[in-house]
Amino acid sequence: MQITHEYKNTKIVKNTDESTGLILGNDMGNYYYIANQDETRYQGFFYSDCKNVRNEFMVYKIIDSINMIDSGKLTEIRNGFFEVSRKYENGISEKYFLPNGHNALCIKTSRTSKAEIVLDIRHPYDSRLMGRFYEIEIKNDCALIKFTKRRDQNEDGLADKKEYSLYLAIKTDKEEYKSIGQFFSKYYQKDHKRNSTPWDRFVYKAVEIEFREAVLAVGRTQKEAMDEVLRVYKNFDKLYEKQADTVHKKLKFPKISDEEIKMAYLCAQNSIYTMLVEANMKKGAYAGLPWFFQFWTRDEAISLLEIHKLKEDLSLEIINKHIRSITGDGQLPKQRFYGASENVLKSADSLGWLMDRIKKLNDAKKLPEYLKLEIIDTIEKVIPDLMQKRTIDDLAINYNNETWMDSIERSGQRIEIQAGRLKIYKTLYELTRNDQYEILESELRKKVLSKFYENGILLDSPSDKTARPNAFIAAYLYPELLSNEQWETCFDKLLERLYLPWGGISTVDIKSDMFIAHDTGENSLSYHNGNSWYWINNLVALVLYRINAHKYSEYINSIMEANTKDILYEGIAGHHSEVSSAEKKTCSGCNAQLWSSAMYLEVFDEMLNS
Repeated sequence: MQITHEYKNTKIVKNTDESTGLILGNDMGNYYYIANQDETRYQGFFYSDCKNVRNEFMVYKIIDSINMIDSGKLTEIRNGFFEVSRKYENGISEKYFLPNGHNALCIKTSRTSKAEIVLDIRHPYDSRLMGRFYEIEIKNDCALIKFTKRRDQNEDGLADKKEYSLYLAIKTDKEEYKSIGQFFSKYYQKDHKRNSTPWDRFVYKAVEIEFREAVLAVGRTQKEAMDEVLRVYKNFDKLYEKQADTVHKKLKFPKISDEEIKMAYLCAQNSIYTMLVEANMKKGAYAGLPWFFQFWTRDEAISLLEIHKLKEDLSLEIINKHIRSITGDGQLPKQRFYGASENVLKSADSLGWLMDRIKKLNDAKKLPEYLKLEIIDTIEKVIPDLMQKRTIDDLAINYNNETWMDSIERSGQRIEIQAGRLKIYKTLYELTRNDQYEILESELRKKVLSKFYENGILLDSPSDKTARPNAFIAAYLYPELLSNEQWETCFDKLLERLYLPWGGISTVDIKSDMFIAHDTGENSLSYHNGNSWYWINNLVALVLYRINAHKYSEYINSIMEANTKDILYEGIAGHHSEVSSAEKKTCSGCNAQLWSSAMYLEVFDEMLNS
């Protein structure tokens, strides 16, 4: 199969045996993931119910697949950035785009074609099979499908009761609709491979359509769906041109001669843009697609600098929402909600990352005065909470499942959490010039050195000498902790234990009994005990570049080459994956991960500007 990436006059093509998908997103939070085969129950078109302000993460799967009839084998997939397309051996090509501001999926084919529309309407994490009712009718030259979800006594243990209804309207140029209305079983091979149950599921073959142009629109009511499908169909060409123009204005060409890196850089920008949501009350950045459709504070904070380059107003709004979400113990919730709660799972490092981004924006004079004043007022009130509730023996503490390594037990005093606290003090001093914060920073730095720095290496914790890559995070957030020479010694020792020959960094010492070489999928055993995380790999390359670019050039080049290939040719074409197995390079986990792309861009941004 051929993979093509094309942006304006730049094009790159490669033949591959990899099973590679495509994904689209729009500013409403809707997205469409096309898998090459029936790979995962997370494939298809997903609708974000932006009008439901009580739950900002109300996402529904609508379409499982759109199957071209008699098309033959897939021969090419193409990432056109604002659109994606596929070509088949019979010569037919299909093109998709998601217009901003609409709850609709648009399709155009190279010649009149037939396709089956297969539905699986549900909450993405809802695997129930009972109580699913579809009704099909032809109305006003459209196909209209009403879906109703009801509780089922045998499955839910609850009396029959309606949960919700959704409507899908389909409008085509040929106005040929054949009602099928048949459930059938699908096997999702990728879900099986990653131990993600269920990998068998009954889905619904709704209608067969004949078309060259088609619009599929979703609504909470029949009127909403019908109005949307007719509105989008009427403006099909204008919306297509507008979508192209919007994306083309947002993405910036880097001054890079290498064609693969240049294209991967453009793709990484577009991947972040794909995950930005700006509809009604729902504003933020998805952590990843197709299944991390939430706003995670750590992921947003780490990605803020690159979000700012694409959507300045949105990035500032994210900062504002984070500041207002701080809990009574000075933490940010793991996922961002409207209003802070003491009972939610916390992210112990999010505030440190957020303050790092605030400092960088302020240094670049890109932090508005009104926001700066709100940040100062809020964070100054937070410091006593951090000191009283999140400090033991003068060191910052975290509880289990609060660090980015949330699949393993890491409560206590961890090195990257200390670096985040140091960055909080440093940033607050620079914003206020209050000597109190400079003193707190100096005292904590001395304490961290006395407890964590041992035999030329920064420990993961005073009570845990297992080699992990978190010292690299500390070097990124708070490089003042050690001298360059000390960092080099530390990195030399860590790389001996963590570096993987294909260009990755293990999450644990490769000689440790805890090390698991093969990705264990949805079972998180290998997640932070061997798996290599692409965002960390990018961060390591960046930190090595800062400390001694010449000495570490082979590591840097190897890491960035592996990451570039992941973006261009593996997983989801044009997007950066979440993790890889340690033993060999794979595109595992979520294949479009926000912070992976953000950190990739940071590496080259710094290289180009240094």
